[in-house]
Amino acid sequence: MLKAIQRFFRERNSAETARKRLGVVLMHDRLDISPDLLEALKNDIIEVLSRYMEIDRNSIRVDFEEGKEYTALVSNVQVKRVYRNVAAT
Repeated sequence: MLKAIQRFFRERNSAETARKRLGVVLMHDRLDISPDLLEALKNDIIEVLSRYMEIDRNSIRVDFEEGKEYTALVSNVQVKRVYRNVAAT
């Protein structure tokens, strides 16, 4: 049990961090997504989520994860509260 906890909280070494960063760069290149397009996508996500909930606009992270047979868009947003009475648009 202790080993599992230590593994979870361990610090990553620089080689592992560099390998992960390189993977993200290569994925962005392969998907042909420019920084401007990624920023526009982030802004659209903020706009839509803001209709339904109060979010921390500074906390949003948009990234891509690559699996064996897929690439997924992953967005992490800190939600402050959800609006319960949302008018239909």
